[in-house]
Amino acid sequence: MKFNFFSSPDPATLVATARSASSQQRIDTERVALTGLLYRLLARLPQSNNLQANTEQLCRTILDDNDNLRFIWVGIREAPGGPVPPLVIEGEYAGDCSDWSLPDSCFDGVLPYSQAALENVDAAADFPSLFAPWRGAMDRCTAHCALAIPLRSERSGVCGLMVFYAADLDYFSRLGVAPFHAFCHIIELIWRQSNTQQLLMERTQTDALTGLMNRRKTVFVLTKAIEQAGQTGDPLSILMCRLEGFDKLNDVYGWFDADAILAAFAGVVGSRMPPMIQAGRWTGVEFLYVLPGFDAARARGLAEELTRYLQRQAISVKSWSIRLTVQVGVANHSGQTLGIDDLIQQAIHQMQPAQRQLI
Repeated sequence: MKFNFFSSPDPATLVATARSASSQQRIDTERVALTGLLYRLLARLPQSNNLQANTEQLCRTILDDNDNLRFIWVGIREAPGGPVPPLVIEGEYAGDCSDWSLPDSCFDGVLPYSQAALENVDAAADFPSLFAPWRGAMDRCTAHCALAIPLRSERSGVCGLMVFYAADLDYFSRLGVAPFHAFCHIIELIWRQSNTQQLLMERTQTDALTGLMNRRKTVFVLTKAIEQAGQTGDPLSILMCRLEGFDKLNDVYGWFDADAILAAFAGVVGSRMPPMIQAGRWTGVEFLYVLPGFDAARARGLAEELTRYLQRQAISVKSWSIRLTVQVGVANHSGQTLGIDDLIQQAIHQMQPAQRQLI
């Protein structure tokens, strides 16, 4: 007698098992491809501080190596309120839509989330839809699923969002979030690198005490303003303020509090300047203000207004109210002006005291 201890498998089960194995093999292949792409991106991580150009390059590389992704959207929200325009958008729709802004509420999530293309997106005007750019034209959209991943920033109140759009409805659920999260970490590295280099650049161009441009940056800005005025013929003036008797302030209040007085003075004068004015600390006690679009009469009017204000305005620091001796002078760029030195000397020669009482 022969005993058969194993039953023959059902043919349908064999087919299902084969299909499952094939599907898993395909998923594994896709994941390996994404991992390989990740390593290539890390190896070619840009070293410049151009956030937009580097992000564009990254997104194009991802799309070139992936047939399932339709396009990628990256945006940065500086502050809540209103639609957020893209920093970068790459893919088949990049030049095909008039409004790529995503709703502000799309940025409120702290974890990755996915959405399918909604049939009722047209009616859901207030819904935080990742498919909002196709509102009223969903028939044009060939992406069926979107995965949004928040981007972390080192700057307070600033956040970002990277959205991947795929043709297959189950693409992200099939592969999982991890590979795409890794791409976002590269964007964050680029973002952090850009912020760090920008911060270093700002520190080399900013006066640490007052927050104004330092002398090197002021020379650069004024040189560019002179060149532009020479090309366009538009008027250009400068205004200089000089704080007198600063050594006496050091003797009376000490250097730490005297510096606080100097910074407060710079803030008070800056608050009286029009928004387009660029201000720099020229020397320890001199401040230079570049006045594009100001002819000689308008510059003198601003100087007279500032002089009257400083004559009656005390500088408040801690519990003190201090009146300062300040001199104000203006100079106008013209065909006879030789350059920066000529402008500075003109302004110094025209300085008039705004207040003679020191304390």
